[in-house]
Amino acid sequence: MNDTLSLQEARARIQQLSREIDRHRELYHTLDRPTISDEAYDSLVQELEKLEQDFPSLKSIDTPTERVGAEPLTSFQKVQHIKRQWSFDDVFDFSELVAWDERIQRFLQKQGISEEREYVCELKIDGLKAILTYEKGTLVRGATRGDGEIGEDVTENIRMIENIPLTLARPITLTVVGEIWLSKDELVRINTERQKENEPLFANPRNAAAGSLRQLDPKVIAKRKLDVFIYDIDVIDGVDFPETQQEELQLLRELGFSVNKEHRLCHTVQDIEKYYREWNAKRDQLPYALDGIVIKVNAKVTQDALGYRGKSPRYGVAYKFPAEQATTVVEDIDVQIGRTGVLTPVAHLRPVRVAGSIVSRATLHNFDEIKRLDVRIGDTVILQKAGDIIPEIVSVIESLRTGKEKKKTIPKQCPICGGTVKRLLMSERQDMSAGLYCTNPQCFAVEKEKIIHAVSKKGLNIVGLGEKIVEVLIQQGLIKNISDIFSLEAGDLSLLDRFGEKSSGKLVEAIQKAKSVPLDKLLFALGIRYVGEETADLIAKNIPEKLKNLSDTVAYFSGRTKEDWLSIDGIGEKSAQSLTEWFADIENQTLLQRLEAEKIEIIFPKKNEDEAQILSGKTFVLTGELDSFTRDELKAIIKEKGGSVTGTVSQKTNYVIAGKNPGSKYINAQKLGIKIIDEKALQELFGISKK
Repeated sequence: MNDTLSLQEARARIQQLSREIDRHRELYHTLDRPTISDEAYDSLVQELEKLEQDFPSLKSIDTPTERVGAEPLTSFQKVQHIKRQWSFDDVFDFSELVAWDERIQRFLQKQGISEEREYVCELKIDGLKAILTYEKGTLVRGATRGDGEIGEDVTENIRMIENIPLTLARPITLTVVGEIWLSKDELVRINTERQKENEPLFANPRNAAAGSLRQLDPKVIAKRKLDVFIYDIDVIDGVDFPETQQEELQLLRELGFSVNKEHRLCHTVQDIEKYYREWNAKRDQLPYALDGIVIKVNAKVTQDALGYRGKSPRYGVAYKFPAEQATTVVEDIDVQIGRTGVLTPVAHLRPVRVAGSIVSRATLHNFDEIKRLDVRIGDTVILQKAGDIIPEIVSVIESLRTGKEKKKTIPKQCPICGGTVKRLLMSERQDMSAGLYCTNPQCFAVEKEKIIHAVSKKGLNIVGLGEKIVEVLIQQGLIKNISDIFSLEAGDLSLLDRFGEKSSGKLVEAIQKAKSVPLDKLLFALGIRYVGEETADLIAKNIPEKLKNLSDTVAYFSGRTKEDWLSIDGIGEKSAQSLTEWFADIENQTLLQRLEAEKIEIIFPKKNEDEAQILSGKTFVLTGELDSFTRDELKAIIKEKGGSVTGTVSQKTNYVIAGKNPGSKYINAQKLGIKIIDEKALQELFGISKK
């Protein structure tokens, strides 16, 4: 947090950030050779803005937060814009949108303006800003934004873009502003050609568009299919200026400009939020890249009353889609012990918003990964969410190092029990593991994680038996493994702190309820390496009908060879090897015998019920935020009806069920031609509904 920095530390950080932002600004705007993502760049700017707010005395006159673009290239003629090119401030969630709306409401009230406001929402295309000037209906100049006041004259290149009219429908003089963009498909084509020529590839459509527009040879532009959307009029002569943003867009269309049709008039911030969520969910389906929406007060007279502040207009704001990347600081690195004994380094981060949520921790996987990234305590890092879910550190911004950063040493002993740690020989590959493992079989942390895993919702689902209670039960010697849980009585629990008669009774009741458990849940609860939800479900569906109880099941599983496990479609080498070794282990056999002694009852999957098996043979993948179901509910229904749910899209996938804000699985499904449906289509196709 910034309030923990001294004035001297804040000054040093501001200077570092300013230099770094200016460097990336030149790479991005002037040279078209960015080295970090747009989201990471924005994150650096946001940190600098926050520091300048917290330490206003340190804000310099030439701060990069008050600049719009970068110095133009000297290879193009400079051109003075007739009107300064502004950039909108950003908001990142609904609460920030509401705060912006309230600010402009207060500003207008001070001026005695209390009329109801309307807003026009437009898609924020991730492209390159261009300013076009027409005299008596004829295009005379095209320019880039540059630093907001002076741009670059790229008229000849602009003429090569087919949907920019050279002559307007009416002979009027005006200057308009738009976004030049390159389609995703065209980016693939261009990069394929560049790869063949051993040229550096464009990172995204925006960079490709910028690189194309600044080509000194206009013939290059003709070969690249650039497009444009015009969205604003700077000045206009001989015609009354439109009274609203909507009318302005309509006039632009009438004059022959290409205007994005997906704009919408909104009356409330709730209407804006609906528009935002709708396009955030659909943005991957569009031919162009989006990074948010732009919101403008509709009435021009109200826009004029609101005016400008600093580098941005008050009357509009950019509502950015959840960033896939952000920058933050590693405040510490500690080590966690998993249920298999693996040591996992975890970075504790300065909290930052990424992909729609606040992230304060990220796994570093293993110490090889720390070495590869060269990440140190105190480093500024680029963070992203892998698969839209798991936070991970992508890289370190080494140029922001101060010399005070500390390396994390590789432990020689388990930080919990003091046992020896080492790499293990992975039998299925006959090579050493990437991770370090605690070799103490009685390690407190390992046993605790095994039990926490077993009682979780995806396993035995013992409500009320959380991590802290498990830890206390182990410390008090009441449990050593999952079989001990089922012998607990209310009297055992009532002696513990904060455990009264009522809470003890509830937990014992939940434990007794868990004695009746579906086979796939039990398999998951056992914590067998490489046996997750999907693999456990596959095993449960492929057992013989003659099995009646836990004893039969244990005997059956213990007699299976690796080849037997591999015969189940969907089970691979790792899982088969792990299953064979686990059921052959004497300690694991003893555990199963103890569970049997506690009268654990297995619920076997239903067989051969036509109605229940309507999804038999079909494989589903879920992505995005669901409305009608939780993910666990929908998984359970699909499995109950004979289908299977996997976490990865492949050629074997039959359907991808997409909710709001779908992730990379959605894109992979499109590439592979997998059928994508929403919850409504799922219900219509298969009659699936919430219980």
